[in-house]
This record gives sequence, C-alpha cells and structure tokens, in this order.
Amino acid sequence: MKFSFKKLLLCLSVLVLVLASASLSFADEGAKSVKLGLLSTLNMTQSDFHKFAAENTMRGATSISKRALQNLSIDNYVFIFYDSLTALQLALESGEIDAAGMPKPIAEYVMNVNENRYSILNILKTMTTSLAMGFRASDDPALRNKINDILLGMKADGTLEGLVDKYILNPGISEPEPVKFDKYENVKNNIKVAVTGDLPPIDLIAADGSPAGFNTAVLAEIGRRAKINIELVDINSGARAAALASGRVDAVFWFMSMKGIDNQPDIPSGVVLSEPYFDYNEQLHIVKK
Repeated sequence: MKFSFKKLLLCLSVLVLVLASASLSFADEGAKSVKLGLLSTLNMTQSDFHKFAAENTMRGATSISKRALQNLSIDNYVFIFYDSLTALQLALESGEIDAAGMPKPIAEYVMNVNENRYSILNILKTMTTSLAMGFRASDDPALRNKINDILLGMKADGTLEGLVDKYILNPGISEPEPVKFDKYENVKNNIKVAVTGDLPPIDLIAADGSPAGFNTAVLAEIGRRAKINIELVDINSGARAAALASGRVDAVFWFMSMKGIDNQPDIPSGVVLSEPYFDYNEQLHIVKK
C-alpha cells in the first residue's frame, strides 16, 4: 500500500493538533481553582489565611495523583471557612466546595464512618500543630497551672499515650462509649469547659448529644486528679473564643497552635494555652467519590 508524502504531512498535522489540544486541556485543568473548605480559624480571615498558607502550610505536599498535585499551587486555592464540621461536610456533599481539608485523624474518622463515600485527594505535610486547652489571659493562672501539672503527669505515667491509642489511633468504626465523670460534694472550684464535637474522634458529640471521645476522656481524668467537678458545655468551633471571653465557660478544649511561628491562626488575643496534649503534622484533603 502506497502512502504519499502529502498524507504523511496531513497525519502529522492532525497529531500535532491533537497533542496541542490535550496539552492545553491538561494545563487548564491543572490551573483550575480548587475551593477548599476548612474549619474557621479564629485569628485570621480567609484572605489572611491564604497568605499564611503560602508561607507555611503548603510546603512538603504530596498527592494521590500527578494531576491533583498540579492544583497544590497556593494560587489555585480558594479557602472557604465553616464554623462547624457539619457545615463543612454539607458543603462538600452539595458541591459548594471541591474538597475539605482536615487534620489526618479527623479525616480518617470521617472516611471510616462514611465508608466508601470519600477519597483522599492530597496529603500535606505541615508544621507540627498542637492541641491545647485555652483560658482567659486575664484570669488567675492557678487553674491553668494546676491543669498543666496534671497534663504533664499524665504524659509522664503513660496515661495520655494510652488515651491517644484508644481514642485516636485505634478508635474503630463504632461510636465510643460515653465517658463517666466522677462527682465531688462540697467542691468550690467547679469549672465549665467548652467542647465542640468538631474534631472527632478527638472532640466528639455522640448521637444522643452527649460529649464523647478523646477530649472528654482527658477531661474526666483531669477532674479525677484535681478532685473538681467539670461541666461540659457544647458549642461549635467558631464560637470558642466568644464563649471564653463572655465568661460562659472557664476553659475551652481545644485551640490549635503551630510550632515555630508568632502569628497563630487559631489563637486570638486574650487567650492563653495549657500544655499541649496532642500533636499532628499531616492534613488530608478529601473529596466525594
């Protein structure tokens, strides 16, 4: 069969056009902005957080696919804040956002309890982030100092490590059992502590509305060791600072602090932290399958 030079040129021209078209399509897809939902930070706006992420949290990123990795350029991200995990998940379900960013233990929990509904798009290695209890800076530091001593004691004797293993590293799929608090008569130093349910299995509200999970177990142990009664107050994560500043609660379990930086995205002025009780350094971006 003869194949003329003209036909060869024609075929090559078509091939070049196809490859050019595919290249443009891939580039466009790579440059597409990604709407990423996050739990609200209390000390930064969405635009402030975009700059902060460019300088700090987007380094060392890996991805499930090369195509998704192209979208890890900070310029391709649009950050959208949500004041509760429920609102964040609803936004992902409705298509309002393309992906939801969560600390690794929380993302894994959400994926486990919603089996086969979500998959991992990106994995980000971030600077170490610590969870700590928050107090009013204007208050007498005696309570904070006492709780710091207890947290250090729980680290030293292995109690904290055991609770991390039970509630965070190996939580299972079933909902954790309710945590029991000891009650003490004639105790003056009772405290109100805000819990959010917005970081399961770390901070969890059970189906019956009762607080459960790691934070609650840690608080119950603090109450036992300090011989104080702890009253739990359910708030959403976006109301943590307001609940503390107004005096509605005496402390908040949790605030996030990132090691090695001065401008903390989640710590507003007037808040001081306890000793950290849990650290992580990975964030997952999850998407609907």
